[in-house]
Amino acid sequence: MSRGISVGAFFLVLQYGLFMFVYPQSIIQSQSSGHWLVIVIGWLIQGALLRLLVGGLREDKTDLLAKFQHAGTWIRLCFVWPLIIFNLMAIGVMIRGHAQTLSMLYLPSTPLWVLFALLLVTALSIAYADSDSLLRLALVIGCFGIPLMLFSFLAALRYGNYLMIFPLRPTLAFLHEPKILPSIIAFVNVCGLIGFFGPYSASAKRWLWGAWLVSLFLFLANVYLPLSVLGQEVVEDLRFPLIVLLDTVRVKWFFFDRISLFYIMTIMFSTLINLSGLLWLTRQLALNSSFVPRLITNPAVMASLAIVVAYSIPTLEALEHQLRWGGPLRLGMLLILALIAGYYRNRTKVGGLPRA
Repeated sequence: MSRGISVGAFFLVLQYGLFMFVYPQSIIQSQSSGHWLVIVIGWLIQGALLRLLVGGLREDKTDLLAKFQHAGTWIRLCFVWPLIIFNLMAIGVMIRGHAQTLSMLYLPSTPLWVLFALLLVTALSIAYADSDSLLRLALVIGCFGIPLMLFSFLAALRYGNYLMIFPLRPTLAFLHEPKILPSIIAFVNVCGLIGFFGPYSASAKRWLWGAWLVSLFLFLANVYLPLSVLGQEVVEDLRFPLIVLLDTVRVKWFFFDRISLFYIMTIMFSTLINLSGLLWLTRQLALNSSFVPRLITNPAVMASLAIVVAYSIPTLEALEHQLRWGGPLRLGMLLILALIAGYYRNRTKVGGLPRA
């Protein structure tokens, strides 16, 4: 049961670190009503991808990473390098976005490279651990971070007006809006990490699917909480609507002036787990592969390369553009990987040998 709780906490911790970026903004700007439809579509896509990566087309609890490492030559050749490159890009984008946000909101005089190094050095100290250590750390962070996030939401909820979220009838305007892409597929990276942290017992999978259900509440809260307080006309012009909302909340009995500090703290905790998980996975993918020199996938080398990637992104607008057009590529690759993983599991269960 303890591993199941850790898996569920790991899934939620990975999720909420990505909310601060384009997710609320792109959904709110995509249509003027019925935002729940886009949220549910993205949530269901994540659930389908998670089902394939964790369990395959049939229920199974084998280790996806071990099967991937021992796959045939062509499978490893076609997927090891793309996964490593995508992980590198994801790390670079993550540290660039979070560092820029911290600089804009709280540390305007701090150079970006200092924030890059601060995020990566902390993540490096965790990336050399094994998967069980990362899961236990995620449980500890979840025990602190999730209550802090819920406290921030509850403090802002008393300013809300439920009439502001109406009408609830959805439109199909988002189908013609490219900005909606990051909001639908922003969390596919979470599924990729979760898929490689198996094997999962039946108990662990129940906790994981319970966390997936809870994540729908987080998706809805990040969009509808700013809408219920500020309204559609105001929120659609804001880059970070939830941060702006939390900055206006004052709790007289509390010893911090800005309740948004709690939200930012939980985001930073989640970011460290995301970065550590990506660095760990990149290192593990190359352990049994003759196509990738281990020096390249060493977490310290990957962190250095990620700083180069982060510096190559000049502005937040460029970051949003990269998320908009790079996300579908990663989604497609993970979907293909999930289907292949399901094939490998099913072949093994019926006594056949996987082909590659």
